[in-house]
Formats: sequence, C-alpha cells, structure tokens
Amino acid sequence: MSLSLLNRLFGGRGPRPEPHAPADPLDLHAFADRYAQALRAVWPQAQLRVGFGAQLADTRIDWSLPDGFADTRFVGHSYRRYLDAPAALEQVLAEQVAAAREAQRRFGRGGDAALDDAILPVLKTRGWHELAQQQARSIGGGARIAFVIEPLAGDLVLTYAEDRPDSMDYLSPAEAERRGLDRDGLRACALRNLHKFLPELDVQGDGGLYAVRLDRNYDASMALLFEHWRARVPVRGEAVFAIAARDELIVCDSLDRHGLHALRSIAAEISRDSAYGLSAQLFVHRAGALCAFDG
Repeated sequence: MSLSLLNRLFGGRGPRPEPHAPADPLDLHAFADRYAQALRAVWPQAQLRVGFGAQLADTRIDWSLPDGFADTRFVGHSYRRYLDAPAALEQVLAEQVAAAREAQRRFGRGGDAALDDAILPVLKTRGWHELAQQQARSIGGGARIAFVIEPLAGDLVLTYAEDRPDSMDYLSPAEAERRGLDRDGLRACALRNLHKFLPELDVQGDGGLYAVRLDRNYDASMALLFEHWRARVPVRGEAVFAIAARDELIVCDSLDRHGLHALRSIAAEISRDSAYGLSAQLFVHRAGALCAFDG
C-alpha cells in the first residue's frame, strides 16, 4: 500500500506539468521573467541572466552586483508554489527577494561568516553512524570517524555538513572547535542556515497525509523547523512525522487512526527500500524538540 499510495496522493517527485487552466497562469518563461524583474526592482545595478535547462529544476537566475557579490536563484520550487496558488504570485516573489537579500547580507559579513553559512543539519540513523565508525576503523587502524554526532530522537542522530557550491563535506569536531562553535552554537548556526530555505518548502496533499518537499537533500531536516511551518499542515491533534528518507518527509494527524496506519506502512517501506533511507519510526514535536511517537 505504501509507495503506491504515496504516488497516488502526491504524484511522485518529478516536475509538475504546466497546467492549462482557464485562468491562464504564467508559463515558466513568463514567471522567470517576473522573478528577474522583482530582483531588478530592488537591485537596479544588477547583472542578471535567466537560464532554462531540460527540466524545471534546472531553471535558474544568475545575478551579480558591482561589489563582487554573485548568487544563483533556482526557480523551480517557487514556480510550483505559484502554480498551486496563482493569486499568491506577489507573495511568492516577495519571499524570493527576501531570500536574495539574506544571501547578500551573508556576503557582506565576509569570509568567516560565509564559511559558517555553509553549515546545514543532516539527519542520519544510529546504524549509519555505527557502520561509518566500523569502516573508518578498518581503513584507518582504529581511528574514529571525524563526524560531529548528536543523539536526536529514537534511532535518529544529527550531524552537520558544509554544503558549498563545489563540494559537500561533513563537519569534524576539530573544525567546529576551531571556529568556536560549541554544541549549542553549532546547532543554532545550522538551523539558521536551514531557515533560509523555508520560502522553497512545498507542502502537498490533503485528506490527512501531507508530503513536505524541498530539494531532495534537506527535506528530512525540515522536521527540525516544524514550528516555522506548522500552520501549513491542518491537523487537530499532534503532527506526526515519518522521517523515512533524506528526501521524504510525510506528516499525519495523530487523531487520524487510518492515516497513522498508512503512515507507518509508508515509513517502513521507504526506509527499507530508498537509497537514502532513514527511520521506520514515527516522530512528533513536543516542547520544541523532536521525540519518538509511541501512539
């Protein structure tokens, strides 16, 4: 029931085709032009270039300023949000401009701040951590793996990646110490950086099950920021999460017994079969923290 149900409810992870509704929403090219116009209205001196690729996710706006600042805005997620609610065009564009402003502010804070701004939270499992340690010992003569690892909830652990345009590496304890980031400071830094992706978050579904989608890399991590998007999930009880894979975060109402049964089935199958599988357990947010759900 699980994966086929998931595909029926949410239509898979491919780009959504452009609709041909009577309201005549903007096509992708027109939307990208409006997006570029919104950026130019704030930064008249900017150099902008709109690029279209083979897929929706490849559509991008590269822009730069005379002071050396350069940034890329990917259009796909915001275009999907616009297609879901064409009347919200100006709101969608305003959120993207706000994200661009934040990128410019980070540039203004200089090189050290830019390094810390690449740190993002990554959810893994205890099993993944144990296997990584075993592999490191077998290769390095007993050396311990150089990951920052924190217990999170249930069988999940939290680690941190430095995600830069040209590479992605896990942050080591030694590097975190060098930058003066203790446990609390590191988590606060990573969550602050993840927060900048909130305008791209896409919540799909109805009837009790909701798929929360981002970029296939940090979808699961968005469970850590639930307090910032909980209004987008209409539940009467607690919001229960299946954090089944890196790129699959699904939410259900704790009062929906049928939905919970389906959610458990989905979590078990995805966590087992996905190349990026995480946990078959269910989770809730309580008192600002992620906890295992035993209901």
